[in-house]
Amino acid sequence: MTLPSPFRARCLPLLALAAALLSAPRAQAGTWYVDVNLATGANNGTSWADAFRTVDGVALALTAASANDQIWVAQGVYKPTATATRTIYHNLKTGVEVYGGFAGGETLLAQRDFQLNQTTLSGDLGNNDGSAIFTDNSFHVINGNAAAATAVVDGFVITGGNANSSANQDRGGAFLLISGSNATFRNCTVINNRCTFGGGAGYINGSSPTFDNVRFESNQGGSFGGAFDMASASNVTFRRCVFLGNTAARAGALEIFSSTNVNITNCLFAGNIATGVNAGGAVWVGSSSTATLRFCTIVSNSSPAGAGAGVLVTGATATVANSILYFNSGPGGAQTAINQATGATVTYSCVQGGLAGTGNISGVPQLVNPGLGDYSLAANSPCIDAGSNSAIPAGTTVDLYNNNRRVDDPSTPDTGLGTAPLCDMGCLEFLPPPPPPFGPFCFGDGTLTDHTTPCPCGNNGSAGRGCANSFEAGGALLSATGTAALDNVVLESNATPGTAFTLFLQHDALADVTFHDGTLCAGGTLVRLRGRAAVGGQAFFPNSNFANDSTLTLSQRGLVTVGSGALRYYSAWYRNASTTFCPPATANVTNGWQIQW
Repeated sequence: MTLPSPFRARCLPLLALAAALLSAPRAQAGTWYVDVNLATGANNGTSWADAFRTVDGVALALTAASANDQIWVAQGVYKPTATATRTIYHNLKTGVEVYGGFAGGETLLAQRDFQLNQTTLSGDLGNNDGSAIFTDNSFHVINGNAAAATAVVDGFVITGGNANSSANQDRGGAFLLISGSNATFRNCTVINNRCTFGGGAGYINGSSPTFDNVRFESNQGGSFGGAFDMASASNVTFRRCVFLGNTAARAGALEIFSSTNVNITNCLFAGNIATGVNAGGAVWVGSSSTATLRFCTIVSNSSPAGAGAGVLVTGATATVANSILYFNSGPGGAQTAINQATGATVTYSCVQGGLAGTGNISGVPQLVNPGLGDYSLAANSPCIDAGSNSAIPAGTTVDLYNNNRRVDDPSTPDTGLGTAPLCDMGCLEFLPPPPPPFGPFCFGDGTLTDHTTPCPCGNNGSAGRGCANSFEAGGALLSATGTAALDNVVLESNATPGTAFTLFLQHDALADVTFHDGTLCAGGTLVRLRGRAAVGGQAFFPNSNFANDSTLTLSQRGLVTVGSGALRYYSAWYRNASTTFCPPATANVTNGWQIQW
């Protein structure tokens, strides 16, 4: 449906402004171009045609760039050096943003596709990782280089680092982030990196980096932290990250050590392994550190030599809320509560074996198909609408897959804490299937199909919920004709007698409440539409004629419009005659009808 002109007048300038901001050049900023696929050009990075085109093109661009510059990198494989020198890395710079995922030739950052145009930063200097030869790889693929948070790495696969020497060259295969290296990493996959000391993917010390939508997979961390080893770090942030199949002795995925503070939100931990004793299969927290985990799914991790396969906290503090800890196995494959979480304060979470804590549950979380990588909640999961809204971190509005975090499932009772809609437990919010865009809903039994057997007379469910709504049981039926796209819908109620006073209602949410002698299956903001006492009880659209009547009279009190794409729910209230189905009730409501405008 075409948006009413007043709405468009307000909306379009904002959209134009947003587009202008995205496309406008930044003050005193430049863009450097890298494309290893080129065979010609000046190789100076000043345009796509003259992009840096050698295997070390990203490193060359970082050397040339200064604060406020961006580096755009075309698909392909790039290395810190074209030589065999293992101590040369991609050195980040404050204020320099490096973006992968370009095909080459784009003019706007928004035109890139980092999933289609895979762009890799690799430490495989000898091109022999496929033969399991890693001893000649770069010690680190990226050096944080004390760069601030304005140093950005976005849209890359980062692989092949091997920190197997001594001092800082034995830690942080993909990233070495020390001494104030506070860079921001987004939309990356960090895979198959290794080290001998700690942090197969990265080592963090005295730094505060942020990782947003980053996947850490199959990294080997030596003694401490298959993905990360952290020490003396503050405000390290992991948002919407995935940790799969990482391995180390003491912490399969994350080692949080020596007064480190870490925030972990909307993250998935699965298949990580800690091989040592006193180990955490997914997360290990110790030595006066603090960890805050919210909306995490921690499943199928293991610590074969010691309890604590999910989260193990020793001499430190960790709080876990709105999370799932299940199927994590300790010695002998045991999956008791101690193997899910040990030493942490856990609330409003699903913990196998049961764990003391406010709002905790122990029922099987009913994940859709973890074996095939689907960790979303099935429709029968006890984790739906069972979280605590008060435990939602400030600014968190989406889940791991960037879907809205607080989505109500109308078929699941709210068992969590807060004002509806309540959040779910785990990294993924359950998304109930959308209702059909145009059609009836909520007959007497609350389903999308009507009763086939009449209900006995009774007040809203004494013999079946809302049977008075059922057409066969004597209640009125709401129907609609017309097309939403053409804005010519007509609602019609067959309330008897045909002159029964009828009032048509518009709602913006689903509900399930007793209403007179029936069940009202819609709620939220109520708009009373123009009613008719004529035979057939029709309410006419277009919606420019909607009448907002806040006093239950039929006088028009201003135009009501519905924006294009909005879903609205309609029902009809009607006054019963003394001869209708359930005397002495005086009023009832029809089934509902939903319209996607």
